[in-house]
Amino acid sequence: MRTKRLLQAFLLALLTLAFAVQAQAANPDYFYKHLVDINYVKPLVKVPNPEGVKLIDSRPYQAKYVQGYIPTAISLPDSDFEKKAAELLPKDKNATLIFYCEGPECRLSHNSARKAEKLGYKNVKVFPGGYPEWVKAGNYPAIGVEQVKDMLTKGESFLLVDSRPLVKFLEGSIPGAISLPDSTFDKKQGLLPADKGAQLVFFCGGYECPLSHASARKAMALGYTNVKVCEAGEPAWVKLYGASGGGLKVQTGGVEGAINVEQFKKILAEKPDSIQLIDVRDPDEFAAGHSPSAMNIPVNELEKKLPGMKFDKPVVFVCATGSRSGEAYYMTRDLRKDVKDVFYLEATTKWSKDGTCAITENKKK
Repeated sequence: MRTKRLLQAFLLALLTLAFAVQAQAANPDYFYKHLVDINYVKPLVKVPNPEGVKLIDSRPYQAKYVQGYIPTAISLPDSDFEKKAAELLPKDKNATLIFYCEGPECRLSHNSARKAEKLGYKNVKVFPGGYPEWVKAGNYPAIGVEQVKDMLTKGESFLLVDSRPLVKFLEGSIPGAISLPDSTFDKKQGLLPADKGAQLVFFCGGYECPLSHASARKAMALGYTNVKVCEAGEPAWVKLYGASGGGLKVQTGGVEGAINVEQFKKILAEKPDSIQLIDVRDPDEFAAGHSPSAMNIPVNELEKKLPGMKFDKPVVFVCATGSRSGEAYYMTRDLRKDVKDVFYLEATTKWSKDGTCAITENKKK
């Protein structure tokens, strides 16, 4: 019996080795040694990006990237690797770098992976299926604002959807967009076309804003099959093409309800307990870094919680870009008229795990 078990174990080992050799032989010689599949990549595609992970598109920027890429990936074309690697790649050599390109026949990601390894990166991988496999599997892609501009110029048939709160839309948006705030998506989904094959492009407040991604997933759950996200959003549009001439300023002489950024920094540094700080980002964003004095109430949950909340200090809402915190401000003003001292931070924030925050005031258009 013991001899039989040993023989079975030996045969299993030989079979395993044969499969490994066959798999290795099936890959072209130019393939990088460490490969990952779509099941490895997909959980990492989220806002904010997982700490210590960078997804990298090795294809040309204009010819491929802006026309469609895996969401949250940065563009580092293999042809520009030597020029831009120091600027775009993380300083931490232990960071996980995942390169991809145009599928198994494309060598760009494999070339870039080897270059990254030579720079000393210790955790380099390639997703050989790349962008084609991502979209073939039914996942929504991201596109650049340049592509949106091109689609508008050519008069392509698509619906451009601003997922930010209405107050942001009224301040200025990408021309031709409709307002469908993610927070009211379920109530106002009737604004979407009846044709489930219609092309939908969602955008919001930039790379750190998850609203467009959330709306895109909701649209796909409704059965829409041609969904895209312009994750650079309205800030990138303004930077490249200027503010929309049709935008309406909600108020003059400053932004209603916005706390002075310098004053907010001073409060955080000296008297954080003097305000009731409410972080309205999603739980995973909050977990990645937040102020020690903040409580987390995602903006989509705020409406049902507001009636029973106690406010005994000035209230300040914060988020990543000022979009959701602004919506929280107006929601509170509408539902809790008894609360007089309520404000929000009109700024872009990057919270660290140690509770510190880089704050950049959003410039008026």
